[in-house]
Amino acid sequence: MRVVYLLESTELCGGVQVAARQAEALARRGHRVSVVSPRPAQRWLEFQRAHFECASFRDSRELASADIRVATFWTTVAPALDGARGPVFHLCQGYEGDLSFYEAVREKIEQAYSQPTRKLTVTEVLAEKLRRKSFGPAVNVGQAFDPRPFWPAERDGRTPPVLLLVGQYDGVVKGIDIAMDGLRIWRLRGGQFRLRRVSTEPPTPEEEKSGLIDEYHLSLDPARMPWAYRDSEAFIGPSRPEEGFGLPVLEALASGLPCLLSDTPTHREIAGEAACYFPDGDPEGLADALPRLLSASSRETARAEAPRVVARFDVAAVAERLERAFLESLAGSEGARVSGG
Repeated sequence: MRVVYLLESTELCGGVQVAARQAEALARRGHRVSVVSPRPAQRWLEFQRAHFECASFRDSRELASADIRVATFWTTVAPALDGARGPVFHLCQGYEGDLSFYEAVREKIEQAYSQPTRKLTVTEVLAEKLRRKSFGPAVNVGQAFDPRPFWPAERDGRTPPVLLLVGQYDGVVKGIDIAMDGLRIWRLRGGQFRLRRVSTEPPTPEEEKSGLIDEYHLSLDPARMPWAYRDSEAFIGPSRPEEGFGLPVLEALASGLPCLLSDTPTHREIAGEAACYFPDGDPEGLADALPRLLSASSRETARAEAPRVVARFDVAAVAERLERAFLESLAGSEGARVSGG
């Protein structure tokens, strides 16, 4: 098969990493897989088996010859459908129409999701949401994750503990403001910690004024991220229900970190009993849960349960599900042409 993924952007973010990881995994199964974007590949975006083409979608040679096209964002659905000679898929990592950030273009987002594409999701929670919204069938192929760089380190309860918080403060689905409020409350109660922040955006004035941050790493190279986890004692994941997946949760679990997550359906699907939870959107609840997060029992739970959780997101298994979905769609298209001819 000739498979092409359409990337609107090549910026450093989880969504781009997931598309690139799928492309590489399919290429390792012997398919001709390309990633096409009008933006040049950034240094961190490297391919070993898949191909990268910097071109407009209209001028892309790879796209013109594709058997399968995969849109990766709502804005790439129309160019994926334009002139397609085979099935078109829409890889959905979160439903943008639920985000206040996109309120001005919500009608266009709904139109994109209503197009005749085959929906692929990375969680069953998201697949069910798309079905409820009547956007057609949705297949959960799961998340492709390589745990090898994130091997665990020995932890003995360093004091004060280093807490890791990853994500953009202004990203409404990340819940960073909620985590910061919870940490402020806990410090007022006498809680001691050092806060390590990682984000693709500079610190906001609110963060700088908080007095809570001890380290701030801007656009940390993905090759350095495993060290940020290994040199921390615990991870806080405050993402809101609208967040599609949240790769840092898997990275933290693979690193053996005790995790405190907002209690959302997606977090429950990802982490199950391997994490601690606080009520979604509740800074007081987060502060209440922090002592439990830093207990010896939480460290033991992370060591015992995380490997089982991480194993569910095997890259090869995701590639096999993608391949099956693509081949079934091609067979269906061929059958439709024969019966219609």
